[in-house]
Amino acid sequence: MFSNFCCFRFTALLVPLLCLASSARAQSGWMGFRNDTTLTLVVQEAVVSGTSTRPGKPQKIFANETVRETPPGGGQRTFTIADSTRPDKTLFTGRLPGPAANENALYAIKSDGKGGATAEAASSPAASKPPKR
Repeated sequence: MFSNFCCFRFTALLVPLLCLASSARAQSGWMGFRNDTTLTLVVQEAVVSGTSTRPGKPQKIFANETVRETPPGGGQRTFTIADSTRPDKTLFTGRLPGPAANENALYAIKSDGKGGATAEAASSPAASKPPKR
């Protein structure tokens, strides 16, 4: 009888701790890209590990579409944006700051009029509920 009670006390202590840990993740901000061009774009992050840099998973963004992710923390991140029909033609390469704690960062990708693209930042406070996709 008492062995079941000890297991219950352990579970009763563990559940609130897990709830507290998951609520910290829910309050962290997200980072997203909005495609304001008429092209289908491919956004790819360059992941730095030690002294080497390797390309991350490419994300295809259609015209007038918004994608978002929850990055693992703030700091500078390097992105490459290319046209999906001509992946060898890079439209934008640059370092974009990730969101700070309790902040959202949305980058609007627009044409620069010279055959390239720009990424304009818009920040907002992180909400308790993320927006619908």
